[in-house]
Amino acid sequence: MKTPLRLVPVPMFNDNYLWLLIAANGNTIAVDVGDYDVLAHYLQAHDLTLTTVLITHHHRDHIAGLVDLKKNHPNVPIYGSASISGITHALDGGNIINIPHFGRFLVLDISGHTKIHLAFYHFADKVLFCSDCLFSAGCGRIFDGDALSFYHSIQKISLLADDTILCPAHEYTLSNLQFSLAVEPNNQDSKDYQQQCLLLRQQHRPTLPTLLGKEKRLNPFLRCHLLVKEISALTQQSCQTSAQGFAALRRYKNDWQSSNLL
Repeated sequence: MKTPLRLVPVPMFNDNYLWLLIAANGNTIAVDVGDYDVLAHYLQAHDLTLTTVLITHHHRDHIAGLVDLKKNHPNVPIYGSASISGITHALDGGNIINIPHFGRFLVLDISGHTKIHLAFYHFADKVLFCSDCLFSAGCGRIFDGDALSFYHSIQKISLLADDTILCPAHEYTLSNLQFSLAVEPNNQDSKDYQQQCLLLRQQHRPTLPTLLGKEKRLNPFLRCHLLVKEISALTQQSCQTSAQGFAALRRYKNDWQSSNLL
């Protein structure tokens, strides 16, 4: 019988999570090492062995720890885009990697937040490390990516099974739910989830991971195909397609965040 892997979100910086996937023998995959000290302390405290690192994109809160990591773990492979300094195993969307003790991962191209952004999908356990592409009840800002690519990336994720476990890189859930309810004030799933998440955060517990099926019921960026008219009215822009609705909603959220001090 297969021994299940453990999935652990380790708080990092103000609102990041360092995701760890841990095998029964203590071998550990780390995803997006923004702060090496956080990783090192956790590994030591729990008697774990770092065997693999996965990197999703180039922002410093995801890669700043790589220099110290390579000094302390020179033989640990670091998978990610060739455009990132420190990567030892270059990947592109569509690649499949097989990691000992963990099995196969599909690499997905989920550009949009940044021009190059990868996600890692673990086949056996249906776990997706989606980083800054898709959050619970929200999605990332657009930096050097573009809205159309971002829309297609989120559509790509939506094709996965509803029981897919999503591992975003930030604890933004409560603020995202405020926005979700501004878009869909009568969405009961969002209201119920907001109460659950408020209780979790009061207990200093993460709201993540989340499930794709849940997100399809409340995340407005996964629901643009259902909300084109509502988005047009909210943003005062004429949206004819769900892709246009996504772009308009993402722009609207930028200003909404600024005015609501999330």
